Parts: sequence; C-alpha cells; structure tokens
Amino acid sequence: MKNHYIVIADRGHLRIFNEQSGPGQFTPTLDEIHAMDFPHARMSYTEHDSDMAGRFQSSKHHAAAPGAPNARSGMSIDERLPMQNEVHRREAEDVARAIDAFFDGDPTATWDFAADTAVHNAILDMLSPQTRFRLRTSISKDLVKQPASQLHDFFKHPQKS
Repeated sequence: MKNHYIVIADRGHLRIFNEQSGPGQFTPTLDEIHAMDFPHARMSYTEHDSDMAGRFQSSKHHAAAPGAPNARSGMSIDERLPMQNEVHRREAEDVARAIDAFFDGDPTATWDFAADTAVHNAILDMLSPQTRFRLRTSISKDLVKQPASQLHDFFKHPQKS
C-alpha cells in the first residue's frame, strides 16, 4: 500500500504528516513524522544584515553647486526590492529542497500540500518533476499552526470504494 502524506509549509516551517487508516477507521489519523524550522526565514529582511557593511555611496555629481562638499555624502544600504526578492526565492528553494529530499526516500508516496500564499507557487515551481507528479491536492493557505486533527477538513477527497 502506498504511503500518503500531508505537507504544510510557510517561509520558516515545514511539517510532514503521515496519513494512516486502521481497519474500520473512517477518518485517517495524522502523525507528524518530519518537522523543520528555517530560522533565517523567520527574521525580517532588515535583520539579515546590518546597514553599515556594504553600503553604497551616493554619487558625487560633477556639476556640484558652489559650497557643496567635495567628498561623497549620503549612503544607501542596498537596492531593496531585488535583494528582498532574492531572499524570498532562496527561502522557498530551501523548503522545496527539503520536500524533494523527503520524497526521494519514498518514491511511490502521494501527498497533499498547503502553503502560505506568499510562497505556495514558488515552492511548487522549485520542486522536482518526480515529486510534483505525485501531488494530489494543493491549496494556498497557511496551515502551519493548525492542529493535526483539523488538517483533514482542508483536504477533501472522494471516498475510495
């Protein structure tokens, strides 16, 4: 019998539950079998680096007005948007890599997936085709802090006969 898992993720957490059904049991139980935290992803963008090292000097214009300082003045810490996007891409890649590594160990398993809307599609895009092929249901919702007993309510499947 194939194993089936429910995978819940956001930028900073990954939880994987094994779905098990006993004889005569209508609702399968979920056992958390794998959990990972990504502490770097839980920090705000400005906490990653100080604003002192690597600052960019503003340029001194050649046509400076009389009395303007001769040296460059003013500092910029970085170009925020491109750097922020790169940080978010790396965070999603870390989660996708962990999911791929888990499912490489169980090549016949199927799975359902839920992730925060901010990273849902990014994680799915970075998964290997083999892992993505076995995905049954995918929802864009942050369920990381949801109790395991309530996760089945979000993943409704037709009953097998």
